[in-house]
Parts: sequence; C-alpha cells; structure tokens
Amino acid sequence: MTIVSERLVDDSFKVIQKVTGARKEDEKLIKLDDLLGATNESKISIANTYYEVEGTGTVTLKFLGGIYGFRKDLEMTGIDNYGLKPTEEKIIGDGDLQIITDKKVDKFSLMVECHKEEGFEE
Repeated sequence: MTIVSERLVDDSFKVIQKVTGARKEDEKLIKLDDLLGATNESKISIANTYYEVEGTGTVTLKFLGGIYGFRKDLEMTGIDNYGLKPTEEKIIGDGDLQIITDKKVDKFSLMVECHKEEGFEE
C-alpha cells in the first residue's frame, strides 16, 4: 500500500499533514523545499502528532540529512499522541521528514503538526 498524504495547512508558522498507510513504507513525508517560504537553512520541529497504528509494528518519523538539536527519531505504536506532555522534548531537524513502517504494521493513520523553527522567509 502506498502512503496517502494530504497537507492541510502550510502557513508562516506551521505545517499540518494527514497521513495513512500500511506495512513496509519508506517515503519522504515532508520535503523542506516544498514548504511555503523555505530556504536552504530551514528547520522544522515535530510539535504534535496524533497516531493510530494497527498491528504490533512501529511507525517511525525521522529527519534526513543534518540534525539540529536533539538526535531523536519518533517511534509510534498503538494509539497515542506525542508533543503535548511536559516530559516530551522538541524534535528539531534541518532535513526532510521521512516516514518508515515495519512489516508488522497492518495499517496506520496519523496527523502530524510541524512548527517552522527558523530559516523561512515571510
């Protein structure tokens, strides 16, 4: 199954993307160059993600290319959210955002909100 992705918002502050897919996916989810106002110094953060993963597998969001700040991938299983709890650190990247699923994921859906941290023109 191919990932189905719809960009709901791309304004001067944030990007919101709705995504569905299944097992063994490995695709770019958000390409920095495609975002409104992007430059070659753009950085975004994963601010909030609501997800539902069916099966026993893992869905992973990771930044490609150089990493700024914390070097951390976001791994998701079950039904939950990331980014609203005080103990969850901000994940910032200066590369495209990739989505990867393993073979144990039956299907998944998620809504990811990324904030434009720096390097964007008005």
